[in-house]
Amino acid sequence: MPLYKAGIIDYTWENKPSVAPLGQIICVTDIGENGILCRGDGTNWKRTSHITYYSLSGTVSLTGTTTETTLLTIPIKGGLMGLRGRLVESAVFTMTNNANNKTFRAKIGGSTIATGTSSNLNSTRMDFWLLNRNSQSSQYNNNTTSFAIDTSVDFDLVITGQLANAADTLTLSALTLEAL
Repeated sequence: MPLYKAGIIDYTWENKPSVAPLGQIICVTDIGENGILCRGDGTNWKRTSHITYYSLSGTVSLTGTTTETTLLTIPIKGGLMGLRGRLVESAVFTMTNNANNKTFRAKIGGSTIATGTSSNLNSTRMDFWLLNRNSQSSQYNNNTTSFAIDTSVDFDLVITGQLANAADTLTLSALTLEAL
């Protein structure tokens, strides 16, 4: 049994119609875990609900270097957030339990959206949100830091890790990214 009514046409994000007739509903099949429904507002396509955009299926570990290293890159479709959309990320890191610092960051372009440093723990979390402020090029995060990232075009969310001691290990154990 289909999750949506007959007559709703499937598209990818790239080939969806550029015109969004008021009230028309489409299914975008390449966004989220199972696709999303979008409704036309007369100008743009709007998501009908929040979605789990990405969920980490394995683990990614860092050891043997003190250089900041990319652990994960999540490509995000331009325009997905809309004017007032929000990205919400929740990540769990496990690590060597000692006094050495382990630093983890979330970045978009040259902007660090969130950062955390941990020592004397065997696990910790990094949670953040990034909210478009009635513009696809003006945001702030849960720390009320302002950003000017163009979310109308495709961009990458990059998760990095850095060790103070190359003998330590930092592991990205779980990560979920939602678009609200």
